[in-house]
Amino acid sequence: MKQLLLVLLFSARVFANDNEINAENVTALMNARRAEAGLGPLRLDAKLTRAAESRMQDMIDGAWWSHQSPDGTPPFVWITAADYNYVAAAENLAAGFETAGLLVESWIESPGHRANILNPMYADCGIAVIEGRTDRRGEGKSIVVLFGRPAVNQVTRK
Repeated sequence: MKQLLLVLLFSARVFANDNEINAENVTALMNARRAEAGLGPLRLDAKLTRAAESRMQDMIDGAWWSHQSPDGTPPFVWITAADYNYVAAAENLAAGFETAGLLVESWIESPGHRANILNPMYADCGIAVIEGRTDRRGEGKSIVVLFGRPAVNQVTRK
């Protein structure tokens, strides 16, 4: 009986950790959906991650949450500023989620977010996650995912 309880507790801990909203888990869940669709995996890219983190920080500093900043700046400005030379790029945002599974499932149910996840043009992603909301209007985690396909002359990721 003790062995069974130990296995159940270990299994619950592993499941809980796999469901934490972090870059690795979100990427793995998006890649599972891409594999189901016959697509190659997204790779976490250091430059796109820096872009996503800078984008998130800008939203925190200004207390806003949107695909366009209040002054009309699109998300692609942060990608370019991070020196990611791209031929295609997109963004998914989410706020108020507690598990990676619910987050990705919600994106899959949204036509625009689903299109980004399942777009064969995208090869890379960068992810930023914070506890709370950038607009200070709720709880849960906020996440920025930037998708990209590097230009031919893009330096390989680190």
